[in-house]
Amino acid sequence: MNNLYMYKNRIKSINMISLSFYWLLLLFLNVFIIGCGSPTEPPQKNVDRNVPPSENFDASYGFWGPDGSTIYFTHSGELGSEPDVGKLDQLWEMNLKTGERRLIHTGRILNADISPDGRWFVFQSFGVPQYLYKMRSDGTELQKLTGSSSPNSDFEYTVVARWSPNEKKILFSVSAGVSRGVALMNKDGSNPRIIIPYGIHASWSSDGSKIIYVNYDTTKALGNQQQIYIANSDGSHPRRITNLKNTQFNISAPDLSPNSQKIVFVHNKELYITKVDSECVEQVTTGPGYVVRPEWNPDGKTILFSRIILNVSKRLYYLNVATREVTPVFPAAKNDNSN
Repeated sequence: MNNLYMYKNRIKSINMISLSFYWLLLLFLNVFIIGCGSPTEPPQKNVDRNVPPSENFDASYGFWGPDGSTIYFTHSGELGSEPDVGKLDQLWEMNLKTGERRLIHTGRILNADISPDGRWFVFQSFGVPQYLYKMRSDGTELQKLTGSSSPNSDFEYTVVARWSPNEKKILFSVSAGVSRGVALMNKDGSNPRIIIPYGIHASWSSDGSKIIYVNYDTTKALGNQQQIYIANSDGSHPRRITNLKNTQFNISAPDLSPNSQKIVFVHNKELYITKVDSECVEQVTTGPGYVVRPEWNPDGKTILFSRIILNVSKRLYYLNVATREVTPVFPAAKNDNSN
């Protein structure tokens, strides 16, 4: 009888331990899987609320200087129905230590990038088809790299050029035409070639070993096919990162963190962050208009991005990666209620 009693108590204890383990497992799954949201329908984080107002200064498409002490951006000094074209999308710089702003080159300059040694810019033209140009960091020695009257007359619709970390290559995308995709050329514009067919919005890892970009997963329904991929720097061994819904023309500008562990990108007009080794994504901004050109600070702590409200404003912001706090790059004066 005593043996039977002891046996029943032992079974009960085992069941209690199993039940406790079960609930601990559910808690783990809730925190680490459910807590990060569905991979295809990420949770929203309204971090743009209560953002201090910006100075009434048009600025967008910002990017960091090589050491993070400078910010470059485009500024339109004149808006309206018939502005002076030379005053649209001018390239400017700001010294973060002094706050000094300086015009580098008149417009129109889009999607510019600076070489790691700080000596050259590469950018795309405004009109269609788009062409690539490069120039010295002081705005001199303008050179056309693609299109007619260039070394690469067969390459048109060329966009989003990015310098390689070793400064020897320029990564870009051919966005239209019979042959399109992520492409590479030498820094002087020679030997251009498509390395990832149909890819677009490509950028480098900080060590130059990987490329992050947007491409199509044709195993999915048409509206969900555009996803973020990562591949070797020569385009080999591509791997899909995201598994998002409603991505047709709604996903762009992926940028890899300096430690190559996280990706910031634009989806449905807002910023999202995901990990390279996980499909779990997190929305980190929400607000009026739409965001463009997110870029990690070289220290990995801050993301620079632009929020554009059509016909109203173009503003630059910092996102604190740890706190998700958003602050304007050009804060308004205390008595100025600009946005």
